[in-house]
Amino acid sequence: MKRIIILILIMLFTAAPLMAADEAVRVGEVVVTAAKIEEAIEETTSDVIVIKSEDIKKMNTQFVSDVLKGISELNIVQNGGAGKQAAVILRGGNTEHTIVMIDGVKVKSTTTGTFDFSGLNVDDIERIEIVKGPQSTIYGSEAMAGVVNIITKKGKGAPKIAASFEAGSYGTYKPSATVSGGFKGLDYRLTATYFNSDGISSAKKGTENDGYENASISGKLGFKPTDKTDIELSGRYYYDRSELDAFGSDDLNYVQHGNHHMLSGKGKLYLFDIWEQVLSLSTVEDSLKYRDPDTSWNNADIITEMNTVDWQNNLYISEAYTLTLGAEFREESGENKGVFDESVNNKALYLNNKAKLLNDDLVLNAGLRMDDHETFGEETTWRVGAVYNVKPASLTIKTSYGTGFRAPTLNELFYNDPWGSSGNLNLRPEKSSSWEIGIEKEIVKDRASLSLTYFDQKYDDLIDWVEAPPGSWLYSPQNISKAEVKGFEAGASAKVTDDVTVRSSYTYLDTEDKETGERLRRRPEDKVSISAEYSGEPVTLFAKYIFVGKVLESASVGDLGSYSLVNLSGTYKFKKGISLFARVENLLDEDYETAGGYNTPGLSAYAGVKFEM
Repeated sequence: MKRIIILILIMLFTAAPLMAADEAVRVGEVVVTAAKIEEAIEETTSDVIVIKSEDIKKMNTQFVSDVLKGISELNIVQNGGAGKQAAVILRGGNTEHTIVMIDGVKVKSTTTGTFDFSGLNVDDIERIEIVKGPQSTIYGSEAMAGVVNIITKKGKGAPKIAASFEAGSYGTYKPSATVSGGFKGLDYRLTATYFNSDGISSAKKGTENDGYENASISGKLGFKPTDKTDIELSGRYYYDRSELDAFGSDDLNYVQHGNHHMLSGKGKLYLFDIWEQVLSLSTVEDSLKYRDPDTSWNNADIITEMNTVDWQNNLYISEAYTLTLGAEFREESGENKGVFDESVNNKALYLNNKAKLLNDDLVLNAGLRMDDHETFGEETTWRVGAVYNVKPASLTIKTSYGTGFRAPTLNELFYNDPWGSSGNLNLRPEKSSSWEIGIEKEIVKDRASLSLTYFDQKYDDLIDWVEAPPGSWLYSPQNISKAEVKGFEAGASAKVTDDVTVRSSYTYLDTEDKETGERLRRRPEDKVSISAEYSGEPVTLFAKYIFVGKVLESASVGDLGSYSLVNLSGTYKFKKGISLFARVENLLDEDYETAGGYNTPGLSAYAGVKFEM
């Protein structure tokens, strides 16, 4: 309670306005994830990647996981082909160390702490914002390595109808349709898709194909009753059925059925010109059924749910100073039938200060958050950052330092299987600290740029499942591990002509398990991404090359080999809103693994048609 009082006093103290700058900064691309407010990307003190809808459209791809595979700072680990579990590793953190959000709503499994990207399609995505480095000060637990925020499209203008159909390798086909529009303060958008594929064998050495089907519907409704009020409702539901393999070999009758729901509401109210209130409510639920009549262990019913209320207050004290204050309540529940049925809650207060100085060339950002978790108690995280724009030299320098934490999952707290392995209610939260420094240099104005970032992240009290007691074959989670991840990220882009753009990025990771001295699992030491695109009329062409260096799978398996992927896509636009598109994936027919023992698709091709009215 004393910490909460101290935090309130700090909030009041920091609310004193700063001197306004002489002139406003030039506002370019706007992002919302880095500081939980709209801000120009050149003012963010965090390293941010923005993937726009037009970038996704040029790829002509199916799922969000396919888009993220091309980001050098990320590593996607997938247990097979389309529809098989896919998790993201950002900047070398664990899969549980990255928060995934859809329209600002945190989505994850409360039992495992991770989000499965495999069933999330790209049809209604406006942009994806990836914020690197610890963000627990704004978003709380799990934001130790960063945040991936998937922002969906709004309707606008006259009513529109769009439909597409795609088919290709492995018996794949996908129809989709969208209705959207807006008028007199109301906007709406509704998208429905269906995806079906015969698939490939999930097991690397298997021969039986493991199919996947996915039926989804998503929508967003916006209403602006007055100039000072905005209301937005969004929701999505999808059902999927995925055939699985286990233990690296064919399993003929192992199937997962999933029902996934998300519903959120957000209201914005300007009480005064400088005071914006944002009230957000959301509920996320996943229901998974695993069935395998051939075994006694591949059968489970798991239901997870997360309900969140967030009250955010943005005080735009002056053009040079913004103060964000907020309170959040979140309840997480999970039921693994026959194993446990539990819930925990977390309460938090947070603040963030943003100040622009030196004629807006220098931006400072500082934040503090206090969480009160039902099982382990209070945890405080903080972050400071600065960005300095040296305008005469077209140079930007960024640096930050921050802390993060991860609360134990429901599995880690309450799991209790029939054989005696059990959770641990005495677990402490995992903790991290990280610093980074980066530069961005514009070589030719609006046509060519370079960037370089160095970072160092330390993790303490990491949770591992270990034999307890040793030699008993019974497992329990313990806070026993430490790790360090450091490295650098380099990027370059050039607009060769008005129609041709080339981009490249490289990430180097130096990872170490401080207990064993070994590299961390499934973190490639090197990853390269190079893309080239031609955007003319009526043709758009896109090519991407991805190189992933060798990774340590485990002490017993050893390294998975490095691999290279080449993907191509193209679109031809006819008049009257008709387009033909096609893509080729894994042009070199590379044989590779992202997870040991699991298969990946070979050379494959897809084509389709899209109508817009």
